[in-house]
Amino acid sequence: MAKLFYVACAALSATNFTFDDKQTHHLTDVVPSLEAYSVRLQGLSSSMRCPANTILDWVYGAACPPRTLAIEDADPTDSPSSVRFRGSRLHLRDDQRRAINMGLAGLPLLAIRAAYGSGKTVIGAFLAALLAERHLAVLRFIADSALVDGVPATPVDLHTVLKTLTDLYGDRMEERERERCQHYIERRRLLETLLFHPDACLHLSDEDREEHRLAERENSDATEEAVKVMMRVRFPSIICMTTASLLNSTAKGGLFDELLTGCTVLIVDEASQVPEPAFVAIAARFPYARQIYIGDPHQLEPHVRCSRSSRAAQLGAKGAMDVILRSRVPTAALTTTFRAHPSLNALPNYLFYNGTLTSGTRASERCLMTRTLRLPNPDLPLVFVNVPGRSQASLSGSHRNENEAECCQDIVRQLVALNVSPRSIAIVTFYKAQQQLLFNYATQHGIALYTVDSVQGREMDIVIVLTSRTDVSSASGDFLDDPRRMNVALTRCRHGQFILGYVRTLRTLRNWGRLIQWVENARTIVSTASLPDLFD
Repeated sequence: MAKLFYVACAALSATNFTFDDKQTHHLTDVVPSLEAYSVRLQGLSSSMRCPANTILDWVYGAACPPRTLAIEDADPTDSPSSVRFRGSRLHLRDDQRRAINMGLAGLPLLAIRAAYGSGKTVIGAFLAALLAERHLAVLRFIADSALVDGVPATPVDLHTVLKTLTDLYGDRMEERERERCQHYIERRRLLETLLFHPDACLHLSDEDREEHRLAERENSDATEEAVKVMMRVRFPSIICMTTASLLNSTAKGGLFDELLTGCTVLIVDEASQVPEPAFVAIAARFPYARQIYIGDPHQLEPHVRCSRSSRAAQLGAKGAMDVILRSRVPTAALTTTFRAHPSLNALPNYLFYNGTLTSGTRASERCLMTRTLRLPNPDLPLVFVNVPGRSQASLSGSHRNENEAECCQDIVRQLVALNVSPRSIAIVTFYKAQQQLLFNYATQHGIALYTVDSVQGREMDIVIVLTSRTDVSSASGDFLDDPRRMNVALTRCRHGQFILGYVRTLRTLRNWGRLIQWVENARTIVSTASLPDLFD
């Protein structure tokens, strides 16, 4: 790594002195300790091409006085004790207020370590609102493909805002700007016909087809011109977009190229899923902006599809949250979780969070399963169903288990028979082949069906978790026994959950073995034969 570091330093310094190759430029090394083994050299160069010194130095640099001083000089202001959200007033807990205070303290970089269901997205949005103060102009930048796929539109979506610019801000525009906006509106409407109503385009005349082709070609330029007008008459205080869209749109030739250089604060939600290269690129692209990263290091990482033995894992591929938390960056923790029945928090608290979580929700507010079923443990709305049988491997390497699928369908039928709405039920599978096995059934009955790797960020009333494999061992169980994947699977429910698996097999795995021991102590394991007794 030392050789790689010095090559990188040399390359960055060289690009900064492209026009000066006549003299040697020195890098001074110091030895922090003569007693340490092995001897470590610490280099400092002030001639790097990248200007993102503050953020990147905090994360990758040596222990330096400015870092300590920045933490000590932070003077958190008092935050409100409650916020209004979706028509209701939410009273903030102490951990939430502390996170908000630190977010307002002016720190160059802040990590908010937020457990599942702790309101991290709400806190991030509230921080953005406080930092932008009042009379917010909000903008959401979302790809057309996402809207076509069914992501709900909002009044602050980019193209919705651009189409209303002339009506709302026409008196502040020059005639040429109004013409540009009108040209954009015409091109955009034609393009939206192609995107959202493809059937209407089947019977177009040759002249209309040519007009639509012209709209496609001109849409990009027309959008760029309209965006420039928007940035003058309605500069957004808050912009919501994905990290990929942020980097693409602010790159040379991008939609927001040179338009967001004045950005002063970046708030990154779900930061555990931001790859480290994206974090470095953001820091380099916005070197003078304060950055707040909010995420749960115990949930899925960006390289979730890579096995622990893969090259990416072996070379230390990490997410932004892991990288930031391993350095001495100021950190706030959101440890009050509001999602699940309080008894359900005990399992992830034991397995993943070292007992740091507290519940912010009363049991009476999460009583759908405790009120409806005859649970083996009346105080715990969790049932582990021991499903014997044999799983089968597919050609793709995934796994399916027909006995488990039948058991899952039985549970769904019994719940619906007890007047539990299908919309309150979700099935979460560890394996794609098991999801495919249940796809037709779930579709016909209106049951949400996810794999673990696609369900992060979602929550449902009652969740049925399917582990599927009966032939796994500690040597082949990396995927199933991954603690982050397990954590996501076990923390999606609000009112209760069923876990389906083969006890004899799961007991051989490190993390699932701990879970089996926990549910045995909680007296909540049932057999498939005794499962109907729960619904009497």
